[in-house]
Amino acid sequence: MKGRIMTICFLLTGGLLAGCSSTPKVPEGEFLMQGELTNVPDSTVILLLKENGNLLTTIQKDTVINGKFSFQDTISGVTPKKLFLLSNDKGFPGMLLNVWIQSGKYIHITGNDRLLPLWNVSSDIPQQKASNDFMALCSSERKRIMQWTAQEYDLFRLEKEQGLDWKKIDSLRALRNPLDSLVYMAELNYMKKAPVTPVWLDKYQLFCSFLQYNQKFGNQDLIRSLYTRMSEADKQTETGQLITAYLNLPEEVNVGDEMVDGDLYDLDGNVRHLTEFKGKYILLDFWSQGCGPCVQSLPEMEEITEMYKGRMEVVSISQDPKDEWKKFIAEKQLKGNQWNELRKGSTKLGASYQVKGIPHYVMISPEGKVQHIWAGYGKGSLKAKMKELIK
Repeated sequence: MKGRIMTICFLLTGGLLAGCSSTPKVPEGEFLMQGELTNVPDSTVILLLKENGNLLTTIQKDTVINGKFSFQDTISGVTPKKLFLLSNDKGFPGMLLNVWIQSGKYIHITGNDRLLPLWNVSSDIPQQKASNDFMALCSSERKRIMQWTAQEYDLFRLEKEQGLDWKKIDSLRALRNPLDSLVYMAELNYMKKAPVTPVWLDKYQLFCSFLQYNQKFGNQDLIRSLYTRMSEADKQTETGQLITAYLNLPEEVNVGDEMVDGDLYDLDGNVRHLTEFKGKYILLDFWSQGCGPCVQSLPEMEEITEMYKGRMEVVSISQDPKDEWKKFIAEKQLKGNQWNELRKGSTKLGASYQVKGIPHYVMISPEGKVQHIWAGYGKGSLKAKMKELIK
């Protein structure tokens, strides 16, 4: 696909079925997507995204004029592909709408508010119909969830001017969480009998990824039982293999445990291991270029690497796809141990070290024991943490 590329880090679902009055002719090798909106202000920017490993990249963007927007581009092959719509403008929930495209196909989108993930998507692409069937479940609950999520995202948009109102954010999440659970249960029950399609597999992969949060997310037995619905062919797909990995996560390590090692790859493609640095402090930094705080932490990470040179090795473990990872490292001229598991999802070392959000840090003692695990970054926090941990 052609178009401008920009990296972001959000990943969710959406789409409802709607009819369209006419279907323009679309040439083979292209797709056409047209949107008609009400109660959405002109000048609103709509982004068209594609999935790229653990990242999303923007391939096109359009501005709403007279309630309309459109995307048209080339597409290779005959297999339908999933794209996403997003708007980061005020009043939008900052979540995605799934839109399936296919060679020679027209996609019509309608909406009457800023709750973009609930906009109607109409086409004759089978995967879109399957996606719409999921979104038809608990429609009133989904609307309330999106309304509260939009309020939350507006609070985050005001962070620079007013700071974060965590009391308000927490109250919105408290309202939303029970409805999220209700929607999840409705989808899981629907999946017991729904046809196993690429959309079903994508949804199942999402639920299986929740097993990383086993202390907070229920319904584990039901999630695991759905695996029997997959055919052997399903299990051999990229999505199927990731599902299998999520269902067989390694045991988590905790503070005081022996460190866990595994195959990591440096920029030259060499296999590397954490044990190379045993006898020193080892700081693991799980990160991605699509994570704002991760990128903000880079200058301070370089500072502490130099400050504790000879006593501590920093191992930066990127979660990005190979090409994007290498390009970013080169552009930023990052030094040191820039490594990558080169796998989608936190199913190996990331799972062992309890990576549930990034940036995520693990300090390993010179004796090879897990000394401390923490997440998040604020200016000066790495220096303060090193002063606390390195004796």
